[in-house]
Amino acid sequence: MTTTATHGTVVLDIDDGLAHVRLNRPDSLNSLTREVFEDLVEIGTSLLDAPTVNAVVLSGEGRAFCAGLDLGEFQRMKTGEKVGGTKNVVAQGEPLGAAKAIAQKAVHVWSLVPVPVIAGVTGVAFGGGLQVALGADVRIVARDAKLSMMELNWGLAPDMGGTQLLPRLVGPAQAKLLVFTGKVIDGERAERIGLADEIAEDPVARALEIGRDLAERSRTALVRAKELVDLAGSGASLAEGFAREQEVIAELMGSPEQIAAVEKRQAILAARKQAKSDEKGAKA
Repeated sequence: MTTTATHGTVVLDIDDGLAHVRLNRPDSLNSLTREVFEDLVEIGTSLLDAPTVNAVVLSGEGRAFCAGLDLGEFQRMKTGEKVGGTKNVVAQGEPLGAAKAIAQKAVHVWSLVPVPVIAGVTGVAFGGGLQVALGADVRIVARDAKLSMMELNWGLAPDMGGTQLLPRLVGPAQAKLLVFTGKVIDGERAERIGLADEIAEDPVARALEIGRDLAERSRTALVRAKELVDLAGSGASLAEGFAREQEVIAELMGSPEQIAAVEKRQAILAARKQAKSDEKGAKA
């Protein structure tokens, strides 16, 4: 099933439990406009309650993940169009989770999606583009990808949640260095500091591979596992985390999904054992 967001800048494909969300402005390296923010929120919100989706992959069409804010948006800032009205990216609206500004919602919505979200980052992820990737649970990055939190080069500070999300991944000092300098780093450097979780020759293919694997697993277990890990990063006490773990395991044990997972695993192990036996017999 394919869905195109209202402004046509984001496309969603859902197939066998895997949702693939694609930024769809390849001619502009998927640069960000007000319309892109709105489309990301529209598609992301549609996945908040999608019981047949087990995993989400975020990627960009063409040569780049996302080159950041469109140059036209910078021109509008220069001329003062950002002040007032309902169509500016800093205007406060109805909250979506912790976010009220539309650009922050376009990032934050992915942390609200209950299932794992994996970003496949190719080409460039600059400024707001990198912040969109920060909204995912996992980032698979090309070795030669270029990443930068470059807002200070334009006289701005990151305003799509990047100042809050980046330190949680790389630590406050490293986050400050990246934000203050706007330095461009490659995929290898990103992996070393914890900004990228895995390097791949084809990050989108790898993200889809992981997504397809997750699509075959227990959705409830995936949702609860994401919830528990997020709880650990929310400032909850160890006692609260341990208690929630026990509530979750009590919910999962003996459920139809858990029984099906056990039966599937047993079948896989039995098949492997039989294959080894057959191989040993053929050599005898």
